[in-house]
Amino acid sequence: MPFELGRPLGVPSDAEFQTRVLTAALGLLDAKSGPVLVDYPEDAPESGLALDEEAMTGMVCPIDLPKIPDADAPTSELGKSLMREIEGLAPWYDLAVRSRGRTTVGPSGLDIKDAAKFFAAFLEDQDTPAPREDMEKARVLKLAYEDLKAYYTESITVQPGYGASLRVENWLFNETTFGRALWTLRDICRASDDEYFQHLGGNSIVPDRQIHPPEALQELTG
Repeated sequence: MPFELGRPLGVPSDAEFQTRVLTAALGLLDAKSGPVLVDYPEDAPESGLALDEEAMTGMVCPIDLPKIPDADAPTSELGKSLMREIEGLAPWYDLAVRSRGRTTVGPSGLDIKDAAKFFAAFLEDQDTPAPREDMEKARVLKLAYEDLKAYYTESITVQPGYGASLRVENWLFNETTFGRALWTLRDICRASDDEYFQHLGGNSIVPDRQIHPPEALQELTG
């Protein structure tokens, strides 16, 4: 299927197209012999890697997000800026939930502000206790930053013309305080003596294509 990796049914929020893809896939079960390799005849309505001008339209964020702290700013400044950023995104996140009727935020079991506070506190002091006692701290940390990723992604993609998912990913990791904080967390985890934190520092926190950007991403950021 000519779809972006991670989007096996094409594009999100297009039930009719996704239904056709799923129906075609299930139809392969009727084949008399296998394995069966068949090309799907339709392209997705919007290719996630089509970084053309049309796909980029509308991605200039109208939200007045705070300035990202300088690289040499104290870690505490990241936390303060992060909380302001979350407040700025709140109306868009609320709109996303209302319009879609669902959210992927929540696996940490923490309110988004509590998740952000723990995340920010950990950046400043790795001995910060987890806000949950029923789970290892590293696991709570991962669920917290994954909830934050979902919060940011849902907030930005509710805007008209949000464009390719690669552009959204680049916005998150390179144009927000949260993204700067994720890069900082990656460095902390890679330097840790804890095996699980080292694992997170691999490509769990920051995806590999941000660490080693392909040509399409370099053109997008250039």
